[in-house]
Amino acid sequence: MSPPVVYRSPAVVAALAIGVVAVTLALLGEPVREALQWSRSAVHHGEWWRLVTAHMTHLDAAHALINSSVLCLLAALFGHVFSVARHAIHAAIGILMIDVGLTWLGDLEWYAGLSGVLHALAAATVVRLIVDRHDRVAWGIAIFGLCKIIYENTTGALPFSGDEARVVTDVHLFGVLTGMVLGLFPVRKRSKALVSDCV
Repeated sequence: MSPPVVYRSPAVVAALAIGVVAVTLALLGEPVREALQWSRSAVHHGEWWRLVTAHMTHLDAAHALINSSVLCLLAALFGHVFSVARHAIHAAIGILMIDVGLTWLGDLEWYAGLSGVLHALAAATVVRLIVDRHDRVAWGIAIFGLCKIIYENTTGALPFSGDEARVVTDVHLFGVLTGMVLGLFPVRKRSKALVSDCV
């Protein structure tokens, strides 16, 4: 019996590759994280690579594994909504806008993790599914996501956020706002599949 098509999709393959890189970087330890994470002072001193590498760097292997697993789940559920190229564009714009937010709209000193980009990707696909198809699962995810963002920005980060609690609150907001705007741009060819069909 052949494996389900979803596990052979380009989006899932790309997500797995990104996950392997993220976990590998985390296993290399704190010196690598400190060299690659977003740092306000380091970026101001010309270490521009951190604007990109911060989003692949994590606090530890567990943090990297959780984010990588979520990325793979998003790819399995949402990979069909946009082309891989469109998802990559969303990720790049998400990284750019999160960096802009961190630099000019916040006062955080450091950031490491993929969660901001994950929020951007999820928001973009959920908005697109709602606009195109009024998908009931997408509506449920959207309501949950908005409640989560409101909670984080009024009460504080969720209890399991750990040491990066303050960081994720800002980064998740930047990611969701960016993704919601990106999701409003139509696609040339709509997917026939619904999120509802995958769950």
